[in-house]
Amino acid sequence: MQTTILPRLAQSAGIYREHPAAGALAAHLKCLWLHQLPDGAALPIAVVPDGCADIIWTSRGLAVVGPDRVAAFPRLAPGETIVGARFRIGAAAIFLRTPLSELTGQMLPLDLLWGRVAGEVDERLASARDASERFTVLASALGGRLSTVRAPSPNVVSLVKHLHERRPTAADPIRALARTTGLSERSLRRLCLEHFGYGAKTLDRILRLQRFLAACRGRPRKNLAILALDAGYADQAHLSREARELTTLTPREIRLQLAADPTRSEKTDPVKHEIGRFVQDRCATDCYQSEKRRHAWPR
Repeated sequence: MQTTILPRLAQSAGIYREHPAAGALAAHLKCLWLHQLPDGAALPIAVVPDGCADIIWTSRGLAVVGPDRVAAFPRLAPGETIVGARFRIGAAAIFLRTPLSELTGQMLPLDLLWGRVAGEVDERLASARDASERFTVLASALGGRLSTVRAPSPNVVSLVKHLHERRPTAADPIRALARTTGLSERSLRRLCLEHFGYGAKTLDRILRLQRFLAACRGRPRKNLAILALDAGYADQAHLSREARELTTLTPREIRLQLAADPTRSEKTDPVKHEIGRFVQDRCATDCYQSEKRRHAWPR
């Protein structure tokens, strides 16, 4: 009889740490992050949708990862170290100058968007001595493009804030969102496809799942029915259906994995210490200096 191996939620596999972006990049990036996968036998890893796009670097090079509708299951080598920059929801399309609907559910080489510059940054990342230096290189490359990036769309910022704070409950949430934002339904859909990669209803499902994940980390002993209602689900059955569709895991399996994720202090966690040292000593300075220099990156 063959045993089915459940996928591991990506952030509970190995060592995963993130830190908020600093300086001018903070308006566009949610965080910089590092993920060290465990050694040993390769296990299936589930990257749960969060509404964001990322630029990542691995031993295979630089790539841009578009937003997902459902969990992705990338093939990653045991012991792989991944360095990434995560865009804020709705910010990537402006920064990358590409509609996110063209990147949804895909991981593409960054040189398709940045040309030869991506190769130059990749070489610097590959030759970096450690994770701290790789963060410096990645932040500097992103900061160097700020002069070509306009401010996030006020309509997009308003829509994301509305979905985060108000949680649509109307029978027709799209029409209600259109009324709230002052946009026509057609304009709302076009805006969402360009800046989110999918419609507002899909983003709402993903944000609701993320609220459940956050509750599992913060209140792992709470009853699942209570966590479901607090996250915005109609009931526990609704949560179960959505969790299965978006992650392939049951709510109980998700809670078990997240509750088992150990909390490590900065003093005992070399990865977290390295990220903290980088952010405090380098990130803000590099971002400020790169914006002041206004690097002449290809447009």
